[in-house]
Amino acid sequence: MSKKVPQITEQQIQFWIRKEAAQKGVPVPNKKFPIITISRQFGAKGAALATELGTQLGFKVWDKDLLELISKNIGSDKEFIKSLDESRRGLLEDTIFGFIHHRETNLSYLIFLIKAVRALEKFGNGIIVGRGANYICQHKDSFHVRVVCPLKKRIQNYAQDYQIPKVEASEIIMKKDTERENFTKYNFNQEINNSSDYDLIINSNTYSITEMAELVIRGYEIKTGFKISTLKKVGIV
Repeated sequence: MSKKVPQITEQQIQFWIRKEAAQKGVPVPNKKFPIITISRQFGAKGAALATELGTQLGFKVWDKDLLELISKNIGSDKEFIKSLDESRRGLLEDTIFGFIHHRETNLSYLIFLIKAVRALEKFGNGIIVGRGANYICQHKDSFHVRVVCPLKKRIQNYAQDYQIPKVEASEIIMKKDTERENFTKYNFNQEINNSSDYDLIINSNTYSITEMAELVIRGYEIKTGFKISTLKKVGIV
């Protein structure tokens, strides 16, 4: 009999945790700390914040690895899963697409996304970037952050970073923002910009990455009751 999906998911998570601990030369954490989810406007530096927090807390950052985890469960290639990631396709279009291409569709992606996020929440000691994870989590101590930044600033930064005209940068950013908003609305019936859905909202135009990390860590300590000094004692940091 084949293994059940939750079992496969948890085994894969354990593998990544052990692998990352070995690469860092630290022991596998033996104590569970609540996870952090980071929702972000496109170009607002949410992924950079996740990386900084991962370094400071010793938590594993689940971004691209989350796609790989889902693709292993579904049995589809990572690039195909990436095409579904944080995008929305209507039910009829989704069904037709799957029938014609004999591939997994948005519905399958969503099912495995939910299973993966809840498994990660169970293991703790992690940071999940995007994917509407805050709407999937069930544990009251999970800490939910949203990173925002004025559109004008995001356009300016993106155009400079990728050496493209501001008009093109604007089109890309607005398209990505809309995709993420639609993904959350369609799959979770939630408005991604609803401030009450987050424990902390940070404007990256006001603070540096380091300063944002400090704000998140302080908020995390207040909500969860876990102190960063405790993380160091148990060998996570």
